[in-house]
Amino acid sequence: MRITWGTALETGIRSIDLQHEELIGMLNELDEAHGSGKSQTVLDDVLQRLGTYVAFHFATEEALIAGLPRSERHAEEHLRQHGSFIEQLTMMRAQAKQDGPQTMSHLIDFLNEWLYEHILKTDRKLAALLHGQTAKGHEQGR
Repeated sequence: MRITWGTALETGIRSIDLQHEELIGMLNELDEAHGSGKSQTVLDDVLQRLGTYVAFHFATEEALIAGLPRSERHAEEHLRQHGSFIEQLTMMRAQAKQDGPQTMSHLIDFLNEWLYEHILKTDRKLAALLHGQTAKGHEQGR
């Protein structure tokens, strides 16, 4: 099922939204290849790009998280989810060598779940916290 990027998926943080749009592009590419039988070549390519993407994207988010107050409990859960994603990606990379079609199916399901659970919930919570912090900063500057 192709996902179209739109405002319903935005967090309101431009750098994060651009990166999420890139992830959705990879997910759509996987889904299209899965349906057309070109799965192994595309799977290998997307897994490689996904590794690079994750390192860059998580570093971006974690730099933003570092700006939150130490008392903010969201940071710990957010970082835990990033660690869990990296573990899953590592397992899928290993699995792809033995069973590409099965791995592709799992990766598509995993990325769809990540989109819903992490991007639409956890990342939006981060954006709300950051926007709240920015609003407080503007109020204090008056």
